[in-house]
Amino acid sequence: MTQTQRTIPLIDTHAHLNLEDFEPDLENLITRSRRGVMPEVKGRDLNDPLFRPFLAAAVCPAVDLQTSRRALDLAKRYPFLFAACGVHPNHLEALQFDEWEEIKAIVREEVQVPCENRRLVALGETGLDRYWDVVPFYEQLNFFLDTIDLASELRLPIIIHSRDANDDLDAVICNRYPIASPTDPPVGVVHSFTGTPEQGARWIERGFYLGFGGFVTYENKKYAHIWETAKQTPNDRFLLETDCPFLTPHPLRGKLERNEPLTTVFVAKRLALLRDSSIEEIANLACQNARRLFNLPCRDALPEDF
Repeated sequence: MTQTQRTIPLIDTHAHLNLEDFEPDLENLITRSRRGVMPEVKGRDLNDPLFRPFLAAAVCPAVDLQTSRRALDLAKRYPFLFAACGVHPNHLEALQFDEWEEIKAIVREEVQVPCENRRLVALGETGLDRYWDVVPFYEQLNFFLDTIDLASELRLPIIIHSRDANDDLDAVICNRYPIASPTDPPVGVVHSFTGTPEQGARWIERGFYLGFGGFVTYENKKYAHIWETAKQTPNDRFLLETDCPFLTPHPLRGKLERNEPLTTVFVAKRLALLRDSSIEEIANLACQNARRLFNLPCRDALPEDF
């Protein structure tokens, strides 16, 4: 790090480091991310001379039983990684009944760990998906409602996936979650937000955070409703995420083969522009919000080996 660079902590609240895509070089990727070394893109140096973002923490959501186990394993190996367990709606087709029972057993065991030492911080990801249409919608909905009940019972935040199903999600949230009071604990996050500003406002008033990732950085006007929501979201209700290895943000879309946690900085830059703020303020607010929602420890200082 040069003397003129400013360090910026980032918390990626949706990083699928538990997927096979990261197995070949996971250790190297984590080391780079912690030290603030950006991924290589042919012909372009992504490291900024003015500031050096580094990965302060990441939440690793699951898509099935295997990735639930893997998320917990990573969280127990790395003190700055945290796990969420659950089943993605598009993975329900292959889910066996005993696998969901095993996930629930794992979750119930993990919530017995004192909060300050707990590696499981949420249920998910779960939700609704009409885009791929690989699982009958009624099955997705029933499973989603079951997961909501479990999250409520165990007082865990829930990580919600919604693709081409925001109207359906809106109906579920407005039916299942009352308008929250200022003293109520947060209930979860709608990750990779793609809804309307009106939907975002309703979900926020019912205790949800909005997770902004690659979509908010895309410049096509079909994403204007996401830009507008990002402008309007209160300071205490937005999160930064990558959904890596998916949804690579602009300007790396089509150039970076695999998205990774440190590209959260491009989401932070975009929100700073939309909200007429600084990247430092956006990153710091997002870190505070992530710690509040997921009850993460305060570890925004540079890693010792930085």
